[in-house]
Amino acid sequence: MSERQSILEKISIAKRDITEAEVELENAIGKIQVSPRAEKTTITKVVGDSLSKVRAARANLEELERFVKIGVK
Repeated sequence: MSERQSILEKISIAKRDITEAEVELENAIGKIQVSPRAEKTTITKVVGDSLSKVRAARANLEELERFVKIGVK
């Protein structure tokens, strides 16, 4: 396996993990929304912030993937 293929495989695995984390965070937000107000306010912010970070990481990985596929010089 070439270095380029290895990088693309690692990107693919990371994207899969990010997708799983996004789904889990979205599910957690759904469960939090039915919790008592005092509990959900703080937790919702933390989970929401985490979801934003995961989405930003996905965007960065997709950009790296494009660079690797076209061969950044």
